[in-house]
Amino acid sequence: MRYDILIKDGMIVDGTGKQRFLGDIGIKDGLIHEIGVPSIAGAEAAMIIPAFGKFVVPGFIDITSHADKNWSLFLNPAQDYLLTQGVTSILVGNCGASLAPLIGQESIANLRKWDQTGQANINWAAVGEFLTELGRRPLGVNVATLVGHGTARRGILKDASRALSKEEADEFADVVDRAMTEGAFGLSLGLVYGHERAASTEELVVLARPVAARGGIIKIHLRNEGADLVPAVNEAVQIARGSGAVTIISHIKAIGRTSWPHFEKAIDIIERAATGGVPIHFDVSPYARTGSFLYLLLPAWAREGGFGPMIERIKDTESRAEIVRELDERVTLHAERYIVAGTATSKSGQTLAEIARASGVSPAEAILELLVLNRGRVQVFGRTLAVKNMERAVMHADSIIASDGYGVFPELEKIGRLVHPRSTGTFPHFLHRFVRDREALAWEQAIQKITAKPAEAAGFAGRGKLLPRHAADVVVFDPDTFADRSTYKVPFIHPTGIEAVVVNGTLAISEGQLTGLAGGRVVRKA
Repeated sequence: MRYDILIKDGMIVDGTGKQRFLGDIGIKDGLIHEIGVPSIAGAEAAMIIPAFGKFVVPGFIDITSHADKNWSLFLNPAQDYLLTQGVTSILVGNCGASLAPLIGQESIANLRKWDQTGQANINWAAVGEFLTELGRRPLGVNVATLVGHGTARRGILKDASRALSKEEADEFADVVDRAMTEGAFGLSLGLVYGHERAASTEELVVLARPVAARGGIIKIHLRNEGADLVPAVNEAVQIARGSGAVTIISHIKAIGRTSWPHFEKAIDIIERAATGGVPIHFDVSPYARTGSFLYLLLPAWAREGGFGPMIERIKDTESRAEIVRELDERVTLHAERYIVAGTATSKSGQTLAEIARASGVSPAEAILELLVLNRGRVQVFGRTLAVKNMERAVMHADSIIASDGYGVFPELEKIGRLVHPRSTGTFPHFLHRFVRDREALAWEQAIQKITAKPAEAAGFAGRGKLLPRHAADVVVFDPDTFADRSTYKVPFIHPTGIEAVVVNGTLAISEGQLTGLAGGRVVRKA
């Protein structure tokens, strides 16, 4: 047999969780054709990848990616920082925001506000149109999308923040149903954000039912990741139980020291629900510092209605005084724990405490000034998590590892913006820290958490395992040298240790170097 690619003499960790073994993999026509143990006798190939002493694994799958939010899928479709981590498939449209469907100008305006380069060109409305347009790009990785609850809600309610009427709920269900017929994988919720906070649990169960009927998933950024973490997890369980939809809690965590003790209870609720047959899962980012939006530090009432009303409240003397009072009670003593990732006023890499001292104001006043100057568009990295909680989630038998990272494109570094190192290093960081360095997880278990588990939870058929007739998404890496190098202040550094990456049978990395070949595809829900 003559193959397009033959990977020889590698230590195969196939994603199923079973013991690794020595073997060859023959790839033809974009698929895994044969796996030989310990070899494929008489095999020939147009290209041979020697893999002795290396691990051969399925391509990593990131189901909490925000590569769409900052337009990087269009500005850098090659997604080289994902490929050098071993990522071959991503799920976007997370946390309630997606690039489609766009029902009205409100949805479009909400997307444009996060365009950091002014290069956004939106020439689609429906999910099918978006996926077709995206598919015209030379994608480096496979891309699937969810429908953002907040994106659709803004379009239907014209930026109002209230409960849906019966007619509006029916319209929403029709929008989601059409999106799924066009290839969306389900619905994402960002219940912490202003326009989605008005949605009740009962309303969300109703919206989730048509998703379940089409075999889709519900992906939830919890309503609260702080003091009310436990009620928020209970709500996720209610949505899963009431709708029957496979439900995945995104980037589970407990933010703030007073919330840390609640984390074990939250995990226990998920475990008991899953044991009782509720289709609920969770993913986690393996970092102890969060990456989020500065405006989320404000009280919920101050954020209500979006950036416009929020800025007006900040400018109003009476409202501003109340916001400052509440911020002083919550974050003043911890301003040194937040690094500003990027603003129009060039504060990248400084802590809130440093910015406040340089400006001669309190940290609370510095927060408000940054928000006004940047019209709310400020991202921060917060050292607000308990390491033991993060590690508990990472090592949980049923957890999925995901990045919660943004896409990277050259202009970001040029304009002085930072990205969280999870955007450029999550998967090697997870493997070298928890497997090689600490030996807290076996290689087989760890690989399963970033391949087969996310594929099965999200519904990525034919991916996530090294099996015949599965897509030829394959990674070859050196287990002794695979590691991330990015930091919070210097994030634009590629990992080390990747030898080869194959995406749908196309060799994207060879001998550790990007080839420039684009094997990625748009993936539509069947």
